[in-house]
Parts: sequence; C-alpha cells; structure tokens
Amino acid sequence: MNRRDLLRATLAVPLLVACKSDEGPESPSPSGPVALQNVGGDAVSGLEIGDAEEELLQGARRYAFGLIGQDGPLAGATATVYVGTDPEKPPTVTAGAVELSEPGLKDRGLYVAQVPFDTAGDYFVAVVAKTKAGALRGGTRVTVKATSKAPAPGSRAPSFATPTVSAPLGAKPLCSRRPKPCTMHAVSLDAALRNGKPTVVVFAAPAFCRTELCGPDVEILQGVARRHAGKANFIHVEAYRGATNPTDGKLAPALTKFGFESEPWLYVIDRKGVVSDRISGAFATTEVEQRLAAVL
Repeated sequence: MNRRDLLRATLAVPLLVACKSDEGPESPSPSGPVALQNVGGDAVSGLEIGDAEEELLQGARRYAFGLIGQDGPLAGATATVYVGTDPEKPPTVTAGAVELSEPGLKDRGLYVAQVPFDTAGDYFVAVVAKTKAGALRGGTRVTVKATSKAPAPGSRAPSFATPTVSAPLGAKPLCSRRPKPCTMHAVSLDAALRNGKPTVVVFAAPAFCRTELCGPDVEILQGVARRHAGKANFIHVEAYRGATNPTDGKLAPALTKFGFESEPWLYVIDRKGVVSDRISGAFATTEVEQRLAAVL
C-alpha cells in the first residue's frame, strides 16, 4: 500500500507515514500474487502493509511499517516479517517485529523490525500477523536507495543556527507543543555541534503534523532529555514556517537545509558532528535511548 492509499485508509486514526511537503508519484505495489505472501502456513490473506519509513537507505536495519486489517489499524498482533529480493524464491530474512505502544501511538498498528538492507534496490516484504481471531498475511514491495538528499549516517551534520528562546529567528511559533512549549529550545544546532556533546534533534510540528506522529515524538524525546540532562544537547525544531497555514507544504528553513521533504525526523549526532543514526516517522523511547547510548 502506498502512502496516499494508507492515509486514506487511516483517516479515522492518522498515523504511520511522514508528512511530505510536496508528494511526488509513488512507486506502485506489485500487482497480482507475491510469492513471499505464501509464508505463514494457515494464515489467510487480507492484511495491508503500509510504509512507515519515509526513506530506506542502503545499510539500514530499521524497518517500520503499519498493519491494516478489515476493521482498520491492526494493533496487538504478534508480527513476523519476511524479506527477500526475488518474489519467486523463499525469503532470505525472517525477523520478529515490536509494536510501538508509547502514549499517543498505542492502538495505531505501527510496528518495527530489525531487517538488514545491505544493498540498494527492490525488496519484497511479507508480514504474518497473529491475533486472537487468527493469523493474517500480506505483502508489499519497498525500494532501498543508495543515496539520500538528507544527511545519512556517517556524514557530517549541517551546521547552522536554529530558533531558540533567546534568538527565535522569526519562528512563529517557536514550539507548537500544547499546553506548554517543550524545553528543547535552549541551544541552537550550530552551537550544539561546537560544545563537544552529542546532539539529538527532532524536526517536528506537534500541533500541525497531519499524521499526528510529531506530538508523540516530541514527548518521547522530552522524556529522554530529562533523564540525560547535561550529557547531551536536545533540540526541537518546528517543521513549518509559521502557524498561519502550516500544512501548505512550506517547511521551515532548517528542514530544507537538511534536505527534508517531510516531517517528522530524528537525528542523533556524535561529539564530532557526525550523524550516528536517524529515524523518520514514529519511534519508541527504547530506540532513542539505544542510539543515544552509542554516542555518549
């Protein structure tokens, strides 16, 4: 299921995909039967798989996806992911998935699996989801890219000023979190990259995110920031230029400088200013903690 179809299917429970400023044409899912869908034994078809990653890069390990059943988002399932490069052959990778059940994400049918995508190209994915009512299966195709417009892990993070409490740089609002702004607007990105500490920055619009993923992302990072105060820089950058019409596709300057076409994004940067990891869309507290631990 492509992103547009997924958004239509989940209007009652917005989730899963990053909000693109100007969506281009989507790669179609393969038509007809996919051999990888034959996994799962007695599982029956009827499961839709939605992309929850804005972009999969060569070397990626994290694969996030949404599950849609006949009645909408399929939450509470035990999901297994099967991946291969040839739909006529058995899958080469099998991995268990973990459901994202943080506050704000629970019951949205969003899952994450650790799957190696070692080379660029098309991969065929099947998911078998076991529930109390039985097992369902579905299949899709994902494309893994060799390069990205946005900084990839291993590259240097762009250094420029981002809005802060003392220097808002015209940002309106500085933070759309409600009822109170978050506390992650004390240091600018360029200053953070010079102070010798690791940096975690989230590009998100809590009040305006069309998929409603930005709010949970900011809350999760705010909690991590409280637990690791003084050990790293924690920055939130609002995703849109202003509050008057934030969903018109005009991303804030910081996002365009990073090469983003969507939100939300999380970046983890080491003490030397090198990108350690990045996540698009929703994430769990444990995922942020693990990535932060790698650079502390």
